[in-house]
Formats: sequence, C-alpha cells, structure tokens
Amino acid sequence: MMGYVTLSGGLLWAAQLLALLVMTVAGNYCTGKNPVIDPPALVVKFGSPATATCRTEYNADLIGWEATMGGTNKENAQQLVWNVSSITDWSLKGGITCFVSTDEQCTTHLPVTIYKIPENVDLVIHNAGPLVEEHTYWLECEVQSVAPVNNLTVIWFRGDSKLEQSDFTQFNIVGDRDQNVTVRANLSITASREDNRASYSCAAQLDLNTPEPIPNNRSNSILLEVLYEPTIVSPSEDVSLTEGDRLELNCTADANPSPTYEWRRDNKTLENISSSSSTLLIESVEMDSAGVYECIVSNTQGKVSVKMTVAVWRNYLTWIAILVAIAILVLLAVFIGIYCTYHKKNKTGAYILAKFKGGNSQNEQVAHTNGNTA
Repeated sequence: MMGYVTLSGGLLWAAQLLALLVMTVAGNYCTGKNPVIDPPALVVKFGSPATATCRTEYNADLIGWEATMGGTNKENAQQLVWNVSSITDWSLKGGITCFVSTDEQCTTHLPVTIYKIPENVDLVIHNAGPLVEEHTYWLECEVQSVAPVNNLTVIWFRGDSKLEQSDFTQFNIVGDRDQNVTVRANLSITASREDNRASYSCAAQLDLNTPEPIPNNRSNSILLEVLYEPTIVSPSEDVSLTEGDRLELNCTADANPSPTYEWRRDNKTLENISSSSSTLLIESVEMDSAGVYECIVSNTQGKVSVKMTVAVWRNYLTWIAILVAIAILVLLAVFIGIYCTYHKKNKTGAYILAKFKGGNSQNEQVAHTNGNTA
C-alpha cells in the first residue's frame, strides 16, 4: 500500500513538471509573436456596443476571439474584429482573449470593464420631523443599480459645498458584486443652528478611464429644519435719559421655533407689551420709568434673558421755563394792577375838578341875576 502511494505521488509530480515544461516551451515560442489588441483595454457602458481588433504580424493558420458574447475565428488571416451590438452579459467583465495558432497557440488578454450609470440616487434622513440642535442624525444615500462598485464614490454636499466622500469600503452593498448592485452610504451629522434651512444632497461618481467623463448622478435635496434655543443677537446697552425723552430697548433673538418675549422692570412684568415684540418703546419717560429692565426670551428649546439699566434725570430746563413763565405772568399781573389803579385815580380827579368848576359858574350866574334886580 505504501509503495502504491509513493508511485502515485511520483506520477503526479511528473505530470506537473511536464505541464510546466510545455508552458515554458510555449511561452518561449510566443515571445514576440503574441497578437496585438486595439484598444489594449475596453471600458464600455452596459447596453452599449463594443468593438476591438486583434492583429498579428504574420498570416496565422487560425485567429479567433474567445468570449461569452461575439466569439468568432477565422483561418489564414492576420486580423479579426470582435464586435458586439449591445453589451448585456456581465460575464464579459472578466475580459476576453484573442488567440492565434500556427505551430503553437499564442494569446493576448483584453481586460473589459462594464459600467452602469445608476438608475436613481436617493437621499433620506433617519428621523422624521425637525432635528434638535446638538443631536446626532444619519443621512443615507442610496445608489440603485450601479456598477462597478469598486469604482464608485459617493460625494456629500451641503448646498453646493462638498463635505466629504465615501468609497466602496464604507458601503452597504445589496446584490451580486459581479453585476450591478444597490449601494447605501451613510453620513453622520450633528445638528446645529447653521443647518437650519440648509440643504443636503449626495452624488454618485464613477471613476473610470473613459474618453469623456461620466456625469455625476445627483440625488434629491433635503431641506433641514433644526430646533434651537434663543440667542440674543442685538441687546441694547444701559442708557441714561432725561424726563420726556423717548426710550427704545431691543433684545432681538435668533431662535427656532420663533420665540416669545417678556419685559420686566425691577422684577415686575410690564403690562400692555406684545409677547412677540423684541422692542420696548416708551414715547416719553418719567421719573418712575427708571430701573433695571429685563428681557426674557423663550421657546420650546430653552430660555435666555438680558438686563439693561435705565436712568432718568429730571428735566430742570422745563422747570426753569415753567418758573420763568410764572414770573412773567406775576409781573404782568402786577403791571396790569398798577396800571388799572393809576388810571382809576386819574379819572376820579378829573371828575371832581369838573364838578367844582360847574358849581362856581352857577354861583356867578345867581349873583349876576341878583344885581340886575337891585
């Protein structure tokens, strides 16, 4: 039994040695005699026509193409064209071979790459509804019916700006890798307020040595909505006013959803102030308008506040003007009183004088009358 095993092993070794010897002899024979293929490599779109030409420098007894589609041969020829009207056999991606036979058979291999532009590129986000600031979410780009997957790159966009890209080592692949497959790539994002109303998309790019670049297939765009707490962007500073001045305080905030505003003075809520108003307006301040004003901004995501001190000074110019007006009125009243008193005295003296003159005239008339009588 042992002898039989030894003999069998020896025969196997001899067969392998003979095969190697034949290959070596054939290889040496074909040196410089292998057919030449034009083009030396073929990149073709699935469903498109393809052609290649095999040539030899001498008239071969037989020249032919070994291929799962379009295989052919011809006797006593120096060249032979392989031509297929539509590439639909994925097994061609292994390549095809041109052979020539005279005394020995010599071959040349033609690499064939079959590509397929994606039927559809779709972007989805895992989590329905608005996003929340500082939470992590996953975007998924699905590239349907594409090949070859090893030459595929998924590019991620925010607006028109490239973020990053994913290659086949990061893909989740569904289907036969030797044919067209569906690819899913994922991108992790941490939502921020800058992402609110920002659009995200992805694109499938095939990187192949083609005469013309293969156009990217862009996905649909997803417009994000991000909820975030208020941030006051333009608060008013402390202010000092005079009675009667106009007071305007502002605490505009950036927030989503839109915030509500509450105004307080010295920890007391001010009435008749709109809850949607970021501006507090008092047309004419009084002394009791002074104090510490607080603007409280809130929404479903949080609350923030800012304080502003308002000082109000008495308007002494107004008081001076009032006092001057009063003084003028008093002086005017005194003047009128003096004038009226003086005028009255003058009129009284004139009346007495007139009366006195009238009495003397009557006496003289009586005396004159009496004299005539005598």
